[in-house]
Amino acid sequence: MKVVVFASSREAEMEEPVFCDRDTVRVDASRCTGKGINVAPYIARYLKDLGFHVLVVDPFAEESYYEADEVIKGTTFQIPDDVVKDNYVIVATRHVYDTWAIMKSIYGGAKEIAVIMSLKRAEVILKRLVQAGIDKEKLKKLRIPAGLDIGAKSEKEIALSIVAEVLAVTRGSMGLPLREVKGFEKLLEKL
Repeated sequence: MKVVVFASSREAEMEEPVFCDRDTVRVDASRCTGKGINVAPYIARYLKDLGFHVLVVDPFAEESYYEADEVIKGTTFQIPDDVVKDNYVIVATRHVYDTWAIMKSIYGGAKEIAVIMSLKRAEVILKRLVQAGIDKEKLKKLRIPAGLDIGAKSEKEIALSIVAEVLAVTRGSMGLPLREVKGFEKLLEKL
């Protein structure tokens, strides 16, 4: 399975410093810095290690920053719908092009869309998406915030929680503790 990771190695200093249309994004690089955590390189590495085909879109990607099958970089890029169609998408754009990445994923027909952002940030983005005409039923399918609750704190741990959710979803699992799934308590009661 292919996983598309919309990412940014830099964080936006202002609200989404981009000019975009349906397929093209142009980022104002002067409005982006290197601040904040970045889980995308760990997500790409973990997914690649697990055998997923990984495509990363990062306007500021540097050589060897991502372990991925493909990396699309540059402050102006085009992503046709067929890039996301029927694929799992992870949005980790650090406020640089959040709205566009989610819209592209929805309109492009992504199979699943996980978004790394707080609920406070999600409220701002969701309002924009509703104003743009996206049906709330489609927005209900977004996985915000992305990941499973494993108590993650570091970049690596957050990435692990997100990759665990990708695995659970792609394999049709609920992501429950194995002791519950396998019936440990029933076994114990038999003794």
